[in-house]
Amino acid sequence: DEEEEEEERVPDEAEQELLRLEFTTRMYQRFLEGQDGDFDYSQVDENPELDNLDILSRDLEDRYFDEEEPSEAPQLE
Repeated sequence: DEEEEEEERVPDEAEQELLRLEFTTRMYQRFLEGQDGDFDYSQVDENPELDNLDILSRDLEDRYFDEEEPSEAPQLE
């Protein structure tokens, strides 16, 4: 019976490695997308100690210069 053979089939090492890689990739992606129901994302999202202040500072600086009105630069002689 083909169904019994299908159920009893054990993947070889290469296939096991491929399946393991696919599983960990999917779990990693789910975690990054905030879909891991076992993890409390608020501990990370609401913790200011984990914020990258260099990036935040650059973002604020970029926003400041983006909002600045363009003007002509003085001519250098």
